[in-house]
Amino acid sequence: MKRKLLIIGPTPPPYHGVAVATDMLLHSELARAFEVSLVDTADRRGIANVYKPDAYDVVLFVKEWLSLAKIVFTERPHLAYLPISQSTLGILRDSLFFWFAYLSGCRLVIHLHGGNLRTWYETQGKPVKAYVSAFLRRTERIVVLGDSLRPIFDGLADAGRVAVVSNGIDWPRQYVKDYEHPRQDARFRVLHVGTLNRAKGTLALLAAVPQVLRAKGDRAEFVIAGEWSNREDRDEAMAFVREHGLSAAVTFSGPVSGEEKLRLYASADLFVFAGIQQEGQPLVVLEAMAAGLPVLYSDRGCLRETVIEGVTGLEVRANDADDVARRIVWMMDNRPGREEMGRNARKRYEALYTKERFIKDMVSVFDSAGGESTASTA
Repeated sequence: MKRKLLIIGPTPPPYHGVAVATDMLLHSELARAFEVSLVDTADRRGIANVYKPDAYDVVLFVKEWLSLAKIVFTERPHLAYLPISQSTLGILRDSLFFWFAYLSGCRLVIHLHGGNLRTWYETQGKPVKAYVSAFLRRTERIVVLGDSLRPIFDGLADAGRVAVVSNGIDWPRQYVKDYEHPRQDARFRVLHVGTLNRAKGTLALLAAVPQVLRAKGDRAEFVIAGEWSNREDRDEAMAFVREHGLSAAVTFSGPVSGEEKLRLYASADLFVFAGIQQEGQPLVVLEAMAAGLPVLYSDRGCLRETVIEGVTGLEVRANDADDVARRIVWMMDNRPGREEMGRNARKRYEALYTKERFIKDMVSVFDSAGGESTASTA
């Protein structure tokens, strides 16, 4: 008989890293090894509502918890998998899922998709720290996105229970940047994709645009794709574009998906992710690498071990528009170097960050966590 795996997590829409990873697990070869059930924790109202709890989320939680109870009592899963949050209310919600599954006999695998949990933990009082430590000690495996994120759980969990599984994506080869046949008579295209806000570096990139245009004139264009997560940052961005007369150089394309997104990456020359907040391993950076683009990145999460300085991209200082502008100009002036970085980025993606690699590594984690319930092995 197949082992039974319960996944507790969001699926798209809205599209963000955790939801995409959950959906990838559900639609993969994982079903060959496990009988998979899902408690879907998605908030369909849009990206602006993700990680912003309100009364509606309480109603959602009750529905999700009842769904969890039904699955646990009728299907008796051996394993439960839960991506965990990095905020007080998020941790509280996740822990209620965790304890119910644990006390029902499931072995637990938790997955940290970010890099800010330790910072949050250190700001908490002793009762919260004790509570978090209690459920972390009862997990079979804890998954992080990179080796540099292992220390998050120092003193909170045995090092042997912390596994590194990098994110992975699927990217067709026909949508990889074609350096042998470049676009003719086209401006140098700088691309930024993702949830748009100050924390993700969107405003820092915009602040760099006037400097790039002063150095390079109309040779550069900037395409910013995604949904704004809050009105304040959006309004500030639009006001900046109007004030500096950037409408001819900056395009806000809105959210992109499917073939439209694939073509957009393939048409770009450089990808910029100058995030300010602590990150994990943003999927948009992997998408850029898969598309064969060099990447400008900030040292957040495990990006320094994902995008290699001088090999597949260049590091920029977080929230430093001057540095972002200088690096963009360097990329424009050094075509052989940037094209080599782009080719290297695609090779690195193929070696480390494919969907197949991600699924294989996750199956190994689930296998190592054990396929039988704690109740049956006690």
